[in-house]
Amino acid sequence: MRIQYHVLLYILVTAFLVLPMATLAETRTITDVAGNTIDIPSDVTRIVTVDPFTSQFLFVIGADDKLVGTCIGPANRNLVNVTEPSLGALPSAGCKTSVNLEELLSLNPDLVISANTYTQVNEDIKRANIPVVIVDVEKPDNLIKSYELLGKIVGKEKEAQDFISYYNEKMEIVKKNADGITDSDKKRVYFGQREPLSTLGDDYYEAKIAAMAGGKNVAEGVSGGDNKVTIDQVYTWNPDLVVLLPYNSKSVSELLADPAWQSLPAVQNKQVYRMPKYLMSWELPVPESILGTLWLQSTMYPDKVRFNLTDEIKGFYKKFYRLDMTDEDVAALLKDQTPVILNKS
Repeated sequence: MRIQYHVLLYILVTAFLVLPMATLAETRTITDVAGNTIDIPSDVTRIVTVDPFTSQFLFVIGADDKLVGTCIGPANRNLVNVTEPSLGALPSAGCKTSVNLEELLSLNPDLVISANTYTQVNEDIKRANIPVVIVDVEKPDNLIKSYELLGKIVGKEKEAQDFISYYNEKMEIVKKNADGITDSDKKRVYFGQREPLSTLGDDYYEAKIAAMAGGKNVAEGVSGGDNKVTIDQVYTWNPDLVVLLPYNSKSVSELLADPAWQSLPAVQNKQVYRMPKYLMSWELPVPESILGTLWLQSTMYPDKVRFNLTDEIKGFYKKFYRLDMTDEDVAALLKDQTPVILNKS
């Protein structure tokens, strides 16, 4: 992304005007997940996120009052407006690789939270003299490190640790459920991304949660999140189950009725599912991914799980989103097949 001349001039003038105040303000030094050393205000009160997943965690730990701009991303906007009105009302300077620097500067942030993969945008923001804190949520270990870092930045270390402890507790249950599953017995999952013949590689979070749940992504050795494949390749992989992500263009019933897929054993055995969603899709690297991992394991190994999925869903949303759900609410959530529309304004 190239910065236009008038935007660059605006950046330089703004940076010059705020420099004396920034110099006088007390600062502290942090190290982000990418290993960058960054000076930030001792009391951070104005944060902008350009990563669509980070805002949800800041809400969970009660730090959403420090956000002045956010990227909602593929969240359910209607639910966000109702359950997270503080996020829904915020302006946006853009998301991921599409960020408006002029709008970002007008929000006067203390820092911007971005992801390690948004390389060019991160460089542009740094040139605008705004501290950029890099997170990495595509790997479970780095997701936890990112959450610890965010808690430290906003002075919510205890709240962040409470969530991390909950996450570790649930993943330990998942691990115990998967104990004893040999490599040859692991369920092999094909993830249908934006369309049925589009899948994701091992470097994506979905593949990580499949592994934690005792399964494996059939697209071993593939990288990236939107890889076009042929139907012949799917037959060669011969997955035990097909999981359509919430933003897939086809429904489960449409895939089951598609002649091109009907000879696939997983389709013949009706082992085709759509990953659930609520505020955000459960397989994305957001707090709700705990539920995505539990759901996937209960789908792959219904006889091995030692938890009640409905109770887990109700408990999660009560604890972290202050939502009281009934059994009927959960049943409706799990039944919902409405696709998520990506890249909406």
